[in-house]
Order: sequence, then structure tokens, then C-alpha cells
Amino acid sequence: MDSTIQANYGTRTYDTPAKAREAKRTGTQASSFLDMAAQASSRRTGAPAAGMSGLMGAAGLPAGLMMDLSVRAAGQAGSVEAAEAVEAPSLETMLKAKYPNIHYHVFDASSGYWRTRNDYPHYLLYQDGDKAKETLENWQPNGANPFYGSIDGRFTAPKEIHALGNVPPGSKAVVIHPKVQERMEKDPAYAQEIYAKIDAWFAFDVARNEAVMPGSTWDMSQAVAIGEDGNICNACSSSPGRITYSKSGSDDEESWWDLRMARHAEFMKLAAEK
Repeated sequence: MDSTIQANYGTRTYDTPAKAREAKRTGTQASSFLDMAAQASSRRTGAPAAGMSGLMGAAGLPAGLMMDLSVRAAGQAGSVEAAEAVEAPSLETMLKAKYPNIHYHVFDASSGYWRTRNDYPHYLLYQDGDKAKETLENWQPNGANPFYGSIDGRFTAPKEIHALGNVPPGSKAVVIHPKVQERMEKDPAYAQEIYAKIDAWFAFDVARNEAVMPGSTWDMSQAVAIGEDGNICNACSSSPGRITYSKSGSDDEESWWDLRMARHAEFMKLAAEK
């Protein structure tokens, strides 16, 4: 069977009736759909009919038929508009589809205090609303860095770390730089790229924590910050009494993302060789 798609499929005539051939020979033109509809309606009502190109025009059609045609046209236009309104899902939509309890923020969270200060209020990341943005975007330390650890077998930590114990187990949070958010709104493919990085980080973080301490991730909460360049600039995970930080791509050490991509490239090379 010929699989070529015919451009005029559905519009060409497969069996021309004898009357149509006769009309072609005598020079008469076939009526349009609206002409035939008007003529059929006039036969029922006894009213005179004229072609759409005649003097009566659309006024020659009965009100009921005009209403039906108008509804059909409006329905077709509505379908087109509905199709055009369908857009690619946003990053927030994609993340909430997979992580229903995730908290989504838009501000600059690239501050190095995220990893160096024990009194940085990470717990605000796991709350909806503007409190996290208002507090963390320009957060500055006050005084010496509070001690976080054990003294004579007694756990000691600032109130900000204790507050993480009130975060619901398994919570997640993301902070997106405003410029990245703006670009994603214009470029759905870029939003997919950022989603892949965040999703991969959550999985990677669970795997590495389980490797260090099996069973430690069942109540773990995770937070990730995307910097202006679209890469992960800060990340942390916490559970009651414990918090771990991850280095960003701006540190001297290679970022986890670069290492992951390098490992993936190596696997693909080995697969191609085999």
C-alpha cells in the first residue's frame, strides 16, 4: 500500500454523479453548502431562497439555521483557542506533580552563609509564603558562629537547627533565582533542564546518605537552591538532630553534578565500545 499522504485527501471526488457531469457540460455551477441549506429550508417553509452570493445573502437563511451555523463556528473557534491555550507545564507544576509536599520559592539563595553558618534559618525554606524570601535573601550573621555538636555527650545546637526538628518528615524545598525563573517562563525546554537537575539531586542525595548511614533517609528533608547560572549553588538535607550541606559548583572542588555527568559520559562510551 502506498503510504504517501495525499495533500488533497478528503477533498477530491471519487465518483462524480451523472448530474454533476451534465452540469459541468452545460456550464451550471454546483451550489455551495449554504446555498443548498437555504434551498432545502425554503422548500420546507415555502419561503423564497437565493444563493449566498445572490441579493438575499445570509439574510435568506432562516433564523434557526443561522443560529445553528453560528454555534458550530463558535465551537470550532473555541476548540482552536483551547488548543492554543495548552502550554508546557511550569517547573513548579512538574515538581509538585512528583513531590506534592514541595515548597517553591523564587529569590537569590546563593549566599555562602547557607553552608557556613549554624544559625542560618533553613527551616524557613519548608514554609510557604514570603517569609523565606524576606528573611533569607539578604540574611547577614550576627555575632560569632554558634556551636553545633556534642559537648560531653550532650547535643548542642542553635535554635535554628532545633527548628528543623519541626519540619514534617520528607519535606522538600527549592529556591529558584529570579533570572532563571524568568528564562524558564519563556523557554519550556530550559524548565525541563532545571527540573532534571533538581530531581537528580534529590535521588543522588538519598543514595549517598543511605550509603553512609543506612535507613537514615526515611525522615530526611531536602532543600536545593538554583543559582543565576542555572546550576545548583546550595543544597542541604536534614533530619531531627542532623543537617548536612553540599558544596556548590562555585567551590574549588568539582560539583556533584559535574561528577555525575562525567560518570554518565564514561558509561555511554563503554556502552558504545561494546
